[in-house]
Amino acid sequence: MTKEQKYDAVNKTESLDELADVILLFADENGMIQGRTRKFHALTYSLTCREFEMPYMHNYLTREFGIRQQAIMLSFYRDIEQRRNA
Repeated sequence: MTKEQKYDAVNKTESLDELADVILLFADENGMIQGRTRKFHALTYSLTCREFEMPYMHNYLTREFGIRQQAIMLSFYRDIEQRRNA
C-alpha cells in the first residue's frame, strides 16, 4: 500500500472503530506501524484508537498518515452526536 493510499484509507473512515481497523491493516510482518520517527505496535494503537478521548489522549496516536487528526475529528463528532442523543 502506498503512502497516498494509506492517507486515503484513513480519511475515508467514519468512526474510531473503522480507523482502528485501518491501523491494523497498516501493520508490517512484525505487527508494527511506522510513525514519524519510530515504529509502534499496531494492535496497541488500534486499541488506543477505539478508546480515544479528547483532550486526554491526543498524543497517544501518531501524526503519520493523518491518524491523529482523523481520530480527533471523529472523536469530536462522536461527542456531539452523544450530546444530541442524551
